[in-house]
Amino acid sequence: MRTVLAATVLAFALAGQGTGQALADPAADSAQAWRTLTRADVEAHYHLLKENHPGAAAEAEDPGFVTKLEAARTQALARAGKVDGVFGYIATVAGFAHAFGDSHINNGPVIQPRTVSWPGIVAARRGEGWVVAADEPKVTGREVVGAEIVSCDGRPFGELARDALAFHGDAASPAEQILFGNWTLVDDHNPFLALPKSCLLRKDGVETTLPLKWTSIAYTTLRQQYWKAPVGHAGFGVRRVGDGWWISIEHLDAGAQPVIAEVKAKVEQIRDGAFVVVDLRGNGGGNDAYGVQLAQALMGEGYVDDVLGPQTGGDCETRFRASAENAAALTKAAAAFARTGDKAGQEGYERGAREIAAARAKGKALTGPPRCSSPPKPPLTHASLAKAPIVLLTDVACFSSCIQMSQFFRDLGATHVGQITGADTHYSEYRDIVLPSGLSSGSTLMGLMPDAPPRLGPYAPKYPYAGDIADTAGLERWIVGEIVPKLQMQRAAARE
Repeated sequence: MRTVLAATVLAFALAGQGTGQALADPAADSAQAWRTLTRADVEAHYHLLKENHPGAAAEAEDPGFVTKLEAARTQALARAGKVDGVFGYIATVAGFAHAFGDSHINNGPVIQPRTVSWPGIVAARRGEGWVVAADEPKVTGREVVGAEIVSCDGRPFGELARDALAFHGDAASPAEQILFGNWTLVDDHNPFLALPKSCLLRKDGVETTLPLKWTSIAYTTLRQQYWKAPVGHAGFGVRRVGDGWWISIEHLDAGAQPVIAEVKAKVEQIRDGAFVVVDLRGNGGGNDAYGVQLAQALMGEGYVDDVLGPQTGGDCETRFRASAENAAALTKAAAAFARTGDKAGQEGYERGAREIAAARAKGKALTGPPRCSSPPKPPLTHASLAKAPIVLLTDVACFSSCIQMSQFFRDLGATHVGQITGADTHYSEYRDIVLPSGLSSGSTLMGLMPDAPPRLGPYAPKYPYAGDIADTAGLERWIVGEIVPKLQMQRAAARE
């Protein structure tokens, strides 16, 4: 099971409330005061992970995580010694949070800069390279939209991008490079990054050098007028599209249950359709049990159990780090799940809290061993009950349980289209706290999935979509007009 719990949400909408004074004159507070505050928040996040994350326990047998944790702390405390204001603080706590290759570990600052600087171009990852996705000729002096960004100050642009993105997400993840790529040529006052002076662009086979004129712009203006969100929004529902069916699940929570119920009610029609699209655009995760339920409804429990293994039996439930804080968080979250009707989440977290109490009574750091033996898969004796080809549609927002659901459907024979998914680890069950300063949150994971590989994803689509992933009508035309005919031809060839 993988669920997502946000114990405390520090919304960016709060940025304008109570932060104006700090931003108006950050020099009013001494550099030493900012350094002390930064160290305190780094240490608080470090201890949150050391005392509550399963990977930090010796029983998890993950020395790599421990090494990352100590290295991240060392780097962050070194940066903290150079902080002299709010933006150094923001960069330091963010750099610590994003040092683990799993964006479940993150931070949420309540402060946003009112203004940033940009060179009149917005960078975006396209395929294996980077391009100018938007520009402002009044700043650049010429139109450069669509040009490839080859390098800046002699450095390959990919290297520069990874340096910048290390403060915003998992810099090694292709999906997060797309998600956060707009930050690569923005000066958000991070004192630990050097701004490039010029970039080499290539367009229509011609290379030119663009001097970068760093210009102040309101942060809200930059986002609203020049940044294009690289994700879509599936919503929730079941609908006809031509001779096929389109099933949309934007989050794996209680909102998915009515969709699954409707699929079950119309299952014969859906299975007999020309195709079935499972649309997961914008899906950042939740509880992967909903993904299994949908697969069982579409293809039959026998086939799903044959391919994925029995969904009950064995001893491969989530192992929890047995801390008192995790137990309290699970108990609180179970009550919240009960209020929203998420029975699967409620039962899983109630069980986890009981298991933590039992483990603590025995002096154990985990509620079970870090590995398990899954029930043996039966021989493949069942065929899928879905006559229609199943198309799995994802975008780069696919994270956490969405990654696992993608893996399930790919293993079950679905054809993956759209954009690459994110990547994470076999650690699960997110929660966060407010750090001592009150200026940011810090998160940890509480559980370990013993039957999962240490690294999950990314999963690249068989048929990538080069258009606007938010354009549902365009996606429908592409899938119906190009993808479905290919699948039908492949099926016909397989029968011959």
